[in-house]
Amino acid sequence: MDKLTYWIVTVIGVLLALPLLSVTALQGTITDWLIALGVLVIGVKGLLGK
Repeated sequence: MDKLTYWIVTVIGVLLALPLLSVTALQGTITDWLIALGVLVIGVKGLLGK
């Protein structure tokens, strides 16, 4: 069950990060980047740790 949760979090992180790739950090909000990358890091860390 934990592995499924990490997969879901990772997919959400990727979906949040993809639209931000076309926007530079100066034009976009830093908050959007921090949330997307934070979720992505948590998901990937969980997947690699298991």
